[in-house]
Amino acid sequence: MKRSALIGGIAVAAALTMAAPAPAFAGPVQIIPWEDSDSVVVEVGQEGWCPPEIVDFDVVQSWEASGIDRITTGPDGIVSFAGTFERVDTYTANDKTLVTEAHGNTRDHKIVDNGDGTLTIWFKDSVQTSTWLDGEFLFHDSGLVEGAFLIDYNGTLSDPEDDTFLGIVEDAELHGRFDTGERDFCEDIATFLGP
Repeated sequence: MKRSALIGGIAVAAALTMAAPAPAFAGPVQIIPWEDSDSVVVEVGQEGWCPPEIVDFDVVQSWEASGIDRITTGPDGIVSFAGTFERVDTYTANDKTLVTEAHGNTRDHKIVDNGDGTLTIWFKDSVQTSTWLDGEFLFHDSGLVEGAFLIDYNGTLSDPEDDTFLGIVEDAELHGRFDTGERDFCEDIATFLGP
């Protein structure tokens, strides 16, 4: 084929493409590194903490965490998340210390717009966690965590900042070794850190 014929064919294809509606393209990936650390005294009966009938003593909780979030806006305007993280949580009470070190990858596996102002988000997270009591090894979790939850996107599909969590749609499934999979966190706090 002569070069001029090839160029003419490309020009015709380009003209046809411009006449058709342009397809939507995903936005660029936003890469956001983050860090978080703090220390708080969690008091007996505090909202969001263990029930006072299980943990009847104050606990000092401290944490250090960091990671990288990757945020992508799809051609449909739906925002999806993926990322990596590292976290160390320390719980101290009654001269005892429980430490959990975790790292892993998180990602939105599938997102469905339900047509009623809500999204169903299926996730697949790969995690590895180890737990020690006063330096003695207790538990190890390693594997894949899968599940789904429902959010209300409050009329702004492309702005996750105003999303409201509505609840779990599918209980998490664990694939791998999960020593803590059947354990109760609050019962463990009471058992390992109690007086």
